[in-house]
Amino acid sequence: MEIFLVTNGVKTGPMSIYEVRDLLRKDKINTSTLAWTKGMKKWEPLRECPPLKNSIDIEIAETGFDEIVVTNEERDYIKESTKTLSKPRPWIRLWSKLIDFPIHTFLGFLFLKLYLGEETIKSIMGPEALESLLKNEANTQPELETLTLITITMIISWVITEGIFLACFTTTLGKWILNIETLKLNGKRIDPLTALIRSFYVLVFGFGLWVFPFLFICPVISYISLIKKKSTQWDRWLKLQVTHKELTGLRILAGIFALFVTHNLLGLLLSLGQTEQINQ
Repeated sequence: MEIFLVTNGVKTGPMSIYEVRDLLRKDKINTSTLAWTKGMKKWEPLRECPPLKNSIDIEIAETGFDEIVVTNEERDYIKESTKTLSKPRPWIRLWSKLIDFPIHTFLGFLFLKLYLGEETIKSIMGPEALESLLKNEANTQPELETLTLITITMIISWVITEGIFLACFTTTLGKWILNIETLKLNGKRIDPLTALIRSFYVLVFGFGLWVFPFLFICPVISYISLIKKKSTQWDRWLKLQVTHKELTGLRILAGIFALFVTHNLLGLLLSLGQTEQINQ
């Protein structure tokens, strides 16, 4: 295609589109330079010339060199921030999960306390249960139906609670404290259904629904996947990304404190029940 230009009041051409692009890049002409090519009714600014209209060459020429060129300082910042965001941190994620666990299962625990009764819950989850387990007293072990009910209740509580947090805030308390965020690959917020599905996948493929021996096998598989591919299998399926931003000393201290506080929630509930009985 042949293009004619008017430069310094003189008509020049014909030129190929490649020659015109070269002149633009060398700043010998600009987007206001009059141009004409076959099919045009009159001379128009180069930005309106059909072969170049809305092209990257025109956008670059109109934007300006200083605005499109990345400085060395900006390059260094991008390089460092990319390392921080893309580097997998499985132990930080586990830390956030440990903080979140009592919060996400809290509603399930309240339901079980009301449904099964406080004495039953204490015999299964209280200090007496741990002592019986260490002594291997078989007669104190809960029935299979009770264990199944507890597991299903905790799963439902986890999925709903974490799903709501991710859909509303793109993070959970543990993730927020440790500066972790879960988003779509395009950087947008997760929709509620995807958030619920992800929470369920985490329990199934990340923790094996807390069922032995999958409770130990699944985390190992997920750890290997995260280290090798920089993302878990469920995030690849759902096309999500988990970003780790800067973890300051203050956040580390907050994470330790939050871990201590949240893991005393269940004990606090049990102790409240004991206190009420003593007072009565």
